[in-house]
Amino acid sequence: MARKIVVTGGSGRLGQHVIRELLDHHYDVLSLDRVEPPAKICPSSIVDLTRYENIFEALKGADGVVHLGAYQAPGLAPDSETFTNNVTAVYNLLHAAAEIGVRRVVLASSTAAFGFLYAPKPFLPDYLPLDEKHPCKPQDPYGLSKVVGETIADSFASFREISIASLRFPGVHFGLSYQSFAERWQDPGAKLGRFWSYIDARDAAAACRLAVEKDLRGHEALIAAAPTSTVREPTDDLMRRYLPDVKKARPELTGNWSGVDSTKARELLGFHARHVWENYLP
Repeated sequence: MARKIVVTGGSGRLGQHVIRELLDHHYDVLSLDRVEPPAKICPSSIVDLTRYENIFEALKGADGVVHLGAYQAPGLAPDSETFTNNVTAVYNLLHAAAEIGVRRVVLASSTAAFGFLYAPKPFLPDYLPLDEKHPCKPQDPYGLSKVVGETIADSFASFREISIASLRFPGVHFGLSYQSFAERWQDPGAKLGRFWSYIDARDAAAACRLAVEKDLRGHEALIAAAPTSTVREPTDDLMRRYLPDVKKARPELTGNWSGVDSTKARELLGFHARHVWENYLP
């Protein structure tokens, strides 16, 4: 089992959750980011992930890497910078890991890779819930950077002995009391391209740990999400109202099932979401 883990983007909100998850499971953790962490919970270093030599030095002695360092949505920077930064960081990280011999890498991908969430010209999925076999057709620089990052992972896995998990997270939820969910119930059609999916930050952190512990012998893209949706209304009713032309791929699903399917992550990683809004709201 890997014992020293490097976390890029460790100063971010998800990065802090991942670091705490790893520390709770007795890993040694080094945090890399271009800004100082909000709390000194592990050793950290200021690193520009677009500079290969910096990453190469930081990964020496590591057993695994969890890569979270990226722009997390379009619009946070110019489109060209979002795409170039995210893709360059993935390439540099995987190149350095392969050269040094770091055998296990986890990449924070996104369900935005499918293309629906940030599409300037909205289009419909072939079916719901989305799984890893659904085509990816992103129109935005962020979703496109995730697809290219997964392609880079495929490339390295084709000629290197390395385990790479690209975790396709939907929106990561950080409000652990879940009070904001009541607002979502007022307009279930908002941000429709997310298809009512989410993941609690604590479950996302657990998925990262499980993935860095697993020898996948290659690259796998894996959706990791809560099994239920962000709203109380049955998803079948939501589909009839908002997506009447979309096929339901799993007829056995009932209730407020999520619009993305985490079956593959459950089977390969043993991932089970423990934190869902139903546990916190009446």
